[in-house]
Amino acid sequence: MDAKQVHVALAIPHLWGGGAERTTLRIARGLLERGHRVDLVVFRDGPVGGIELPEGARYFVLRPERRGWLQDRRLMVRAFGLRAAFCMSGTLVGQSRGFAKYLDRENPDCVVPSLPKMKVAAFIAGYLSSRDQSIVPVVHSNLSNRPRKYLYLYSIMFPSSEKIIAVSDGVSGDLISRLGLKKGLVERIYNPVVSNCIEALADEEAGHPWLHDGGPPIVLAAGRLSRVKDFPTLLKAFAEAARTRSMRLIVLGDGRWRRRLEKRARKLGVADRVCFNGWVDNPFPFMRRASVFVLSSRYEGFGNVLVEALACGCPCISTDCPHGPAEILENGRIGPLVRVGDATALAREICHALDSPPDKAILRNRGRTFDVDDAIERYERLILGVVRERQARRMADDLMKAN
Repeated sequence: MDAKQVHVALAIPHLWGGGAERTTLRIARGLLERGHRVDLVVFRDGPVGGIELPEGARYFVLRPERRGWLQDRRLMVRAFGLRAAFCMSGTLVGQSRGFAKYLDRENPDCVVPSLPKMKVAAFIAGYLSSRDQSIVPVVHSNLSNRPRKYLYLYSIMFPSSEKIIAVSDGVSGDLISRLGLKKGLVERIYNPVVSNCIEALADEEAGHPWLHDGGPPIVLAAGRLSRVKDFPTLLKAFAEAARTRSMRLIVLGDGRWRRRLEKRARKLGVADRVCFNGWVDNPFPFMRRASVFVLSSRYEGFGNVLVEALACGCPCISTDCPHGPAEILENGRIGPLVRVGDATALAREICHALDSPPDKAILRNRGRTFDVDDAIERYERLILGVVRERQARRMADDLMKAN
């Protein structure tokens, strides 16, 4: 690999602890360790969950640059068309102007935006900027779960990318089919999840009494407490399974649905056996000590928590949701897959995993195939290739002008 240093801007709306945010910070750290310059560009400042800001990364909070509403609308119509312009809020265009100001001042070689608003803002900023950067968007979820406006904006903007990164084969296929993109434009790179320090992290004190009291086995789940994670189905499945044998459920994560889920647990009669533990910076001690990990999502893009649990040797069960879990669990070979929303099937698989746990070595080996270093290597290779290609085109254009 060419050791030439490149300047990369990793852009995401904020760094408040979700899977995409943790992935962005791991990529930043990996690129910095390989000698590249890295900027972290966000819309909103705030606490960083789970991972410290990498040493050496520069941190930029974009400030909106507002102009007249009509002036902005006319400019967006000229750039992207009438329908696209009216899919863009004034706030997003203002943030994009702030992004363009950053591009003009800092001039990174490559911009890697994640999550819908930041991806759209990056393309608008690229249009508004006087500089010429490569934009390589990262797509973390299938498009059917995004508002229609993003599907339309992506269809206009994504074809101008040199490359698009999809976090799973399922997301890649969805992108290609829905947007009519060329296959060579989209590259699948699994998220960087498992690092060498996972053993040390898993050995740390979990700080939860259920993990040390010798009581009934622990069913573990983790994720944002929101509709997409479908914790109501998990609670129903747990209540069904708990009728046949003793067990307890710990849910890691926070969100707007917390009170609703606590009420649901009381209604099902399992509130004394369910703990909504909230956000934890280090979930690995829970995963090492739990008897089974359950992902009940309606959809995913990849499923970082499944990989983390596998790497800790924890048996995993997941819904067969689009996309990611089936790839991680090798279509059920590593862990069972059940239909989305099927609480009875989920309860049955929980009991089976408790009665007949799989070989932990097989689980750990599968989890560790999603290695941080391998993912960073692929990100670096892709970014260097895109930057070199653009530089070659610039040189060719300059030669043509000179002649």
